[in-house]
Amino acid sequence: MTNRNFALIFWLCLLLLATIRTAPAAELPPLQKLPLILPADQVLRQELLEGPNYRIEPEVKNDGFINVYRLQTDYGPLEVESTALLMERLQELTALRHMEELKKTEVFKEALMAGGKGPLQAAKGLVTEPVETTKGIVTGVGRWFSDVGHSIVSDDPHQEGVVKTVIGHAPAKRKFAYEFKVDPYSDFEPLQEVLNDIAWAATGGGLTPKVAFAAIGGTAGTILQATGTAEGMRKLVRDKSPAELDDINEEIMRQMNIPTAAAMALLDNHHYNPQEKTFLVGALQRMEGVAHRGTFVAIAARADDPSVARSMRIRAEMMANYADRVAGVNKIIDLNGVPSLLRQDGIVVGLVPLDYVAWTEALQRKERALSATIARYPEIRGKELRIEGRFDPAARIALEALGWKLSERFRE
Repeated sequence: MTNRNFALIFWLCLLLLATIRTAPAAELPPLQKLPLILPADQVLRQELLEGPNYRIEPEVKNDGFINVYRLQTDYGPLEVESTALLMERLQELTALRHMEELKKTEVFKEALMAGGKGPLQAAKGLVTEPVETTKGIVTGVGRWFSDVGHSIVSDDPHQEGVVKTVIGHAPAKRKFAYEFKVDPYSDFEPLQEVLNDIAWAATGGGLTPKVAFAAIGGTAGTILQATGTAEGMRKLVRDKSPAELDDINEEIMRQMNIPTAAAMALLDNHHYNPQEKTFLVGALQRMEGVAHRGTFVAIAARADDPSVARSMRIRAEMMANYADRVAGVNKIIDLNGVPSLLRQDGIVVGLVPLDYVAWTEALQRKERALSATIARYPEIRGKELRIEGRFDPAARIALEALGWKLSERFRE
């Protein structure tokens, strides 16, 4: 073959490759207008649509990525952003029903009365003169006293207050939250109010989960367990104070060789409550052998809202589950702010807790940015996107035309 023929074939191949790369753009479906309105009975399982103390409105609003649910509850109307948070709220509403049954029992009433005569009286000084009374506590020796000191000086809104730490209210609250399968640091006010009442009854009145559940004839039901959250992580949140959890999470990240600056930025980000931080760090710890976990921590530390923090925690759990099931996960890479897994075979996998993905201008922009970033990695030979929810047919057509392999309903 002459040099001239070789050059001609070479340029024809380049032209063909360019045609293949650019052709799909002309075939993409039209962009969809927002918001989308989805039927709740097609988004959720039938048994979730209504419960004894709530009802989900039949229309669900979607912004192209995340669903927004409206609920009528016994505690007033409620708007919930994301299916992940909805599942948490439904679990909390289920727990609330059982908690309110407990509060009506004689066992609870007697424990509450007894509780008011014990540690609460002993802690009177902490209530009336907290600064003077806690001077000695701050300089005390031992884990219990250091927890009290941390609750005084910390600006973390999730740290447990001085009085509740000293008299045992906070540990009791965490214990009951564990048994009712809810987050002790949840921002759902009705749950916090009732959970606090139960913790006061437990503090000095001898109320234990075993006695409580015997009084109401069973345990709290489960709507949907957290994605891949190990039981050991739930027990850790139950048994350790926020200050202790910070120390444990810091040490785990040190052992994973997470850069100190990124680790501390995550621990100091109050958009993560203690449980969210612990679950996220625990998920990363499970990914033993996956390089660059510090990349995930650095991105997660930038969360500027609790919903973003929750999303990052769920991403970590999704990635850990994927790494458990699929061999050859090599490292985590940053794709334009989206932490993704890179396999040894050159396939990059994005795992994101999206509810319903539509083909919108926002998705088009994000796809272009992601693909442009991917193009800078010569070792990447394919791209996958796995989500918790579903792809709209138009989004599936567009993304597959742009070279993505898609997978939905990751939890299932």
